[in-house]
Amino acid sequence: MATMADHHQVYSPGEQCRPGISYPAYSLPQCRTLVKRQCVGRGAASAADEQVWQDCCRQLAAVDDGWCRCGALDHMLSGIYRELGATEAGHPMAEVFPGCRRGDLERAAASLPAFCNVDIPNGPGGVCYWLGYPRTPRTGH
Repeated sequence: MATMADHHQVYSPGEQCRPGISYPAYSLPQCRTLVKRQCVGRGAASAADEQVWQDCCRQLAAVDDGWCRCGALDHMLSGIYRELGATEAGHPMAEVFPGCRRGDLERAAASLPAFCNVDIPNGPGGVCYWLGYPRTPRTGH
């Protein structure tokens, strides 16, 4: 006797979270701008900055599988590192660009779901899971 599993492929939550499938290959361009500004201590001080915040939150909410939002942010960070010529792994206190340490950039990115009030089922308190684990390759601590 055939079962539904015989006719339908079953995926685990987040299994299809890949660039170009669950989110754009160049993910979250406004969030890239935002985390770089936050990293050097520039908050939302102008109408233009407020627009960047709003656009970033819209882009993050548009990742329609909540399980993929932290993956999209992680992919965004990898892209920032490549754009800046930095290695993806490194000490959290290392500067990625003048005035911006790796750990600060990653904390800014990890906090975006909570700030934007978008659901992430795989992160405690609205913060992406990869920042919460001790000794992760991403944060190095």
